[in-house]
Amino acid sequence: MKRTELDPLIFRWKKTTRALKIHEQPYGRYITDILEQRTDAELARFSDPVEAAAFFCLLALSKEVWPEGLPGRQPVPGQSTLVSGQGMT
Repeated sequence: MKRTELDPLIFRWKKTTRALKIHEQPYGRYITDILEQRTDAELARFSDPVEAAAFFCLLALSKEVWPEGLPGRQPVPGQSTLVSGQGMT
């Protein structure tokens, strides 16, 4: 799948975002921003644009929920291991 195949979905989701309540619109923009950053190389393993969109949105949200890595797993190489509020003073 190429990035251009994801563009119609992004366009529809942007239109849907404008129809959301004003306090929900930033979240819709955040999701479409996530998708606009994807490259052809990242999308190569997908054939369905909706599946690709779901995967990359969930990936971005997971990184926010677990910024230090998944519980019980080794940290990702190159990822910060500092816990918020601890470490450097």
